[in-house]
Amino acid sequence: MTKILHFVSGLPRSCSTLLCNLLAQNPRIHASPTSALHEIGYMSRHIFQSEEASFVDKESVLKPMYLDYVRGGCANAYNSLTNRPVVVDKHRSWIGHSDQLFQLWPEAKVIVPIRDIRGVISSMEKKRRKHPEFLNPIELQNPYNWTTIEKRVQSWLGNTPVGIAIDRLLDASTRFSDRIMFVHAEELTSNPQETMNKIWNYLGEQPFNHDTKNVLQYTKEIDAGFPYGDHVIKQEIEPLEKDWNKILGANISEMINQEFKWINDL
Repeated sequence: MTKILHFVSGLPRSCSTLLCNLLAQNPRIHASPTSALHEIGYMSRHIFQSEEASFVDKESVLKPMYLDYVRGGCANAYNSLTNRPVVVDKHRSWIGHSDQLFQLWPEAKVIVPIRDIRGVISSMEKKRRKHPEFLNPIELQNPYNWTTIEKRVQSWLGNTPVGIAIDRLLDASTRFSDRIMFVHAEELTSNPQETMNKIWNYLGEQPFNHDTKNVLQYTKEIDAGFPYGDHVIKQEIEPLEKDWNKILGANISEMINQEFKWINDL
């Protein structure tokens, strides 16, 4: 059964897992954890660099064949995983390849979870403090850049997963803001039903009444980026705590705000 396919792709620590599990409360919707679908399509692009491709007319044969192959594969990739007719596929790289996404699906619906960057960085720092036994692979490469809060903030802002996600968001918001839907984590957690109503309208689905006090964990995530990629949700939705001054300090928080307040205006 060919599925209706939508996408979730945004900033880390911005309640994308909560969003997907709210979507999955609707029995029509299968919401994925971080998915392999993007990577399958991404790897298919390498055919254009292969020796075999040099013997095929790229514009009239290879390109349309590639596009049909990826479209058809993605539309049917979930047939063995769910009987639900609508799939919301989550991967942070979708908006990093927006040109390709909208080439494949010109009418694609892309939900982009975002959050005040002070909250994102504060969440990263809290995860680090809670699990000091885990070493960040980037930290292992250059431990000197992680010795103070100031250095850790700059490292997160300049590396994966935060820095690259901000760059992708900037590009997507500059060029495709009329085609994607930004969902603020603060609004989702403070007014979940109202926010979800807007999402259902964007997706072209009927409104759905959510149980915000009993959000079951539908998605099963393998937390390869643990502890920063912790994807276990709370059963009852609560507003996000604006604790960045306490965690990061007022000066650092204001510096982050000045540089990235454009995100709050999306």
